[in-house]
Amino acid sequence: MSTDRPTPTLPSDNGAPEQPGAEELERVLKTVPSGAFALAGTTVGLLVMAYLALYFLVFIPRGPIE
Repeated sequence: MSTDRPTPTLPSDNGAPEQPGAEELERVLKTVPSGAFALAGTTVGLLVMAYLALYFLVFIPRGPIE
């Protein structure tokens, strides 16, 4: 993982920031999806663990429906 930080764009004459170049945009967007996937994976993992804990600690000890 690179420690390079994106540089802020300088404002143009009309006050709006200038658009970054294609290579700079590609470099910055390389690291964004990996963080999103890590967060989503962690969340799904916690949900699965909570479901399994509920299943094995609540439903299984009660036994079958009669």
